[in-house]
Amino acid sequence: MFKQYRNCVRLDSRLAVVAGGAGLIGAEIVKCLCAFGADVVLLDVAADRGEAVAREAAEQGGSCRFDCCDLSDVLTISAEIARIEDRYGPMDVWVNCAYPHTADWNRKLEDVTPESWRVNVDMHMNGYCISAAEVARHMAARGGGSIISVGSIQGHVAPDFRIYEGTDMISPAAYTAIKGGIRMYSKYLASYYGRQNVRVNVVSPGGIFNNQAEAFIARYNDKTCLGRLAWPQEIAPAVVFLASDAASYITGLDLLVDGGLTAL
Repeated sequence: MFKQYRNCVRLDSRLAVVAGGAGLIGAEIVKCLCAFGADVVLLDVAADRGEAVAREAAEQGGSCRFDCCDLSDVLTISAEIARIEDRYGPMDVWVNCAYPHTADWNRKLEDVTPESWRVNVDMHMNGYCISAAEVARHMAARGGGSIISVGSIQGHVAPDFRIYEGTDMISPAAYTAIKGGIRMYSKYLASYYGRQNVRVNVVSPGGIFNNQAEAFIARYNDKTCLGRLAWPQEIAPAVVFLASDAASYITGLDLLVDGGLTAL
């Protein structure tokens, strides 16, 4: 199948669209896709940051363009996907890594209102699921493609609240429900569109270093086989792998990139 194995991860001449590409993980995914030759469209609501990331990514190889786009309104997703393909062409790779949430996102469980819960699930989980389904429909009609959503270890295991003690950090209740939902819906799409050569996978990172409180970092590190948090740059190659021909027989997978936290 592969003439040269060294080329099976290359993404030359493929259009990859990254929703949430200006974020902590998203920016590294954009850069990594460009480094492997993809033509990348970075979607985000943060225009200044998005433009800056697009310029940095283009220096890696490939090309990158920024498009100011908000996919948190589920009622406009179908029109937005159509607009993106009309403007940039048929996409070969779709990456969901946006992180929309309300201002009260970090409340404790007992303080979460039903309205906040509903809005966050609608923006994040429903946004991911509906956009992935819409993209899959387009890909299926023309013979295939690759969809990757960024999940979380909290789609697999509950948070250990002891690691947050003595800090102002919290693991939002809706986050676990959202990431678990994204994980299972991706498997559903993988089954539904598999015969049309649409591959649907998830990359689930563990904790990412982001200048957290020292107490949190120490406790978290103790929970992992590798003894540390991840760097954002360590998540991006997993996404590129799943987007590429190197993963041509992989679908319905949730790839854990967690330093061994869930192995213990």
